[in-house]
Amino acid sequence: MSLDSRGQASAELILATVIFMVIALSLIQLTSSEMDKTDSGNLGQVRMIGESVAETINTVYINGPGYSANLTLPSSPANYTVYVYSNGNLSMSYHNNNITIKLVPTRIQSFSMTNNGTPHQVKNNNGTIQFT
Repeated sequence: MSLDSRGQASAELILATVIFMVIALSLIQLTSSEMDKTDSGNLGQVRMIGESVAETINTVYINGPGYSANLTLPSSPANYTVYVYSNGNLSMSYHNNNITIKLVPTRIQSFSMTNNGTPHQVKNNNGTIQFT
């Protein structure tokens, strides 16, 4: 093999390596982008679940003393937690993201729920919202 042939083979190898790297990086970026979209979609689902929980709590409060409702959190998406704070805020935690929703009642028991399929009862006890 002559020196010109070896130089051409090296140049072709470098070009082929660069093309392979560009294609590989493009596929990695595409995969990463799709995973971000999936997480954004799941975060939207968690927000909708939070709005539903807030609606249940507000409905129990508005209907007056003695009113109660059962609440079971959906199992999908996985690994989210609902926190109800005594200051009247509801917070949803999902993959290091937090969503806060303001509630109507001002007297409310602090409570946390996970989506493990356990039903919870929300009750209006003389104007104070309690969970069991």
